[in-house]
Amino acid sequence: MHTSRRYTAVLAASAALVLSAPFTASASHDDSGTDPDNRNQAVKGFSLTANGTKAMNQGKSQLERSVITTSWGGGDIEVYDGDYGDSGWHGRTDCTNWNVLWTSCDIIRVRLNTYQYKTANQWRSLGCHEFGHTADLGHRGKSNDTDNNSCMRVEIWPQYYDQHDLNAIKAGT
Repeated sequence: MHTSRRYTAVLAASAALVLSAPFTASASHDDSGTDPDNRNQAVKGFSLTANGTKAMNQGKSQLERSVITTSWGGGDIEVYDGDYGDSGWHGRTDCTNWNVLWTSCDIIRVRLNTYQYKTANQWRSLGCHEFGHTADLGHRGKSNDTDNNSCMRVEIWPQYYDQHDLNAIKAGT
């Protein structure tokens, strides 16, 4: 009986640590907040504009270059676009449904902000970037993207994952 209470206390303490852990990007290129639940991701767009569709298609095609297989129909990655105002962000990716152990995400939401003007190339880069977060990639900085060719960089608008990104996806999923 005493062992059972101790076991319950250990489980409760472990759960508290997991639930209180911050979900921020780190230097390891891990986006900690959107760990996909597997390597097969179904994608669905919801009432997207032409630009939102362009971004979603580019993001999906870039995931296909990695170890992640995608399909249409939804259930894993949900894509929305809309006027989110002058919020300071072009896109957001977050988990809306964690698995019961809070170790991976079952449903990942991608939101694309139509408020700020973006060229066709910028929309494709935005799709690549936000879908990179669905594969658990974090942001890259100039110090670890010296040739400026990763769409995981902010504000420079490349449209593709570089080899570093593809290796990080492979190592993380």
